[in-house]
Amino acid sequence: MIKRRRLGRTGLMVTELGWGAMNLRNTGSFDKAYEISHKVLDSGINIIDTARAYKGECEGRMMESEKIVGEVIRSRTDLKEPIVIITKGHGYTINELYEHLEESRTALGITGNHDLRIGDNPVVLVYFLHGLKQDRWEIVQGSGVLDELKKIKEQGLVNFVGFSSHYPDTKEIKAAIDTGVFDVTELPYNVFNRSIGEDGAIDLLKYAFDADMGIINMKAFDGNGMSSAYPILKEFMDIDYPKMLNFCLSNPYISTIDAGIRFERELEMDLAVAKGPRFSESELATLKKEGDKISGATKNLCRECTHCNEKFTCPEGINFMDALSFHSRFGLSKRFDKDASEFAASYSALEKSGRDCTECGACLKWCEYKLNIPVMLKAAESDMR
Repeated sequence: MIKRRRLGRTGLMVTELGWGAMNLRNTGSFDKAYEISHKVLDSGINIIDTARAYKGECEGRMMESEKIVGEVIRSRTDLKEPIVIITKGHGYTINELYEHLEESRTALGITGNHDLRIGDNPVVLVYFLHGLKQDRWEIVQGSGVLDELKKIKEQGLVNFVGFSSHYPDTKEIKAAIDTGVFDVTELPYNVFNRSIGEDGAIDLLKYAFDADMGIINMKAFDGNGMSSAYPILKEFMDIDYPKMLNFCLSNPYISTIDAGIRFERELEMDLAVAKGPRFSESELATLKKEGDKISGATKNLCRECTHCNEKFTCPEGINFMDALSFHSRFGLSKRFDKDASEFAASYSALEKSGRDCTECGACLKWCEYKLNIPVMLKAAESDMR
């Protein structure tokens, strides 16, 4: 059995290992997406994280994470408890809030008020404001959305409300916690970057915990970019994927880990860690020292989180996420004296790249990590041509 923790004042007991369904679009086929979704439910995981924006082209058509999750839950006749669904929208004004919420409920196939169901199966819906940062938080504060979030709970359109945010936005995270409106938050934390936790000016994980909020840990593996960076880094550190996961599971303030499982082998590895023992204080201290060896090398790199591509397309047609991810791997390879030629070749093969950037700046507000994309594109062009 997977251990469970209380999801803050929701009172829900959720599995320590949750499932981040963002990466369904990276499974390679609809069949594989349905297969891993069923295997996750078979494993006993009872909390799933998705979003309206988690979609991408697959096999010539659009794959939507919410739709896959909803269809799989609807098809099951063996679920022994309500599945907790976290979904997110960009509803920072009242009209957008209701529009995006209705889109998510429809995509998931949720019916009813208060007693929410997908087909015959009861579910618990936790609805998030996605990616709070300074400009979005300013809109939220002035738009009346905070009061409206209370109303959608009272109306039973959702069961609980929450928000997600990222490393640079600590001021907004604290302000959102202080409102008392939100029941749950989703924040990044891992062995390489603990700035939201114990290394920050305020340990925001503890701060949210003390406010009786449920805490979902995203980026436990430092984002999708770690998948490509790990082969370069692994010989320079004594940290593998199981240790990355167990590091986060060993934090007492975290309710559940949002693990972006794509394949059965990843699920099996994560389950083995989740069912095993936690690290001691001395083991955690050793891991932090190991993580600090690498953390400097991974700062200001594209993490391939894909959030920029969810809501924005470059007016010049540049696939800047691919360009920057190739540059990140190129830079890491050079830093650790590895052959970087394959990444330079991949960059050169792009139809459009840094040389096509007009530095219009339209992309800047879409990076959750506040990276200066135009400057980075010019650096990529300079380094890899």
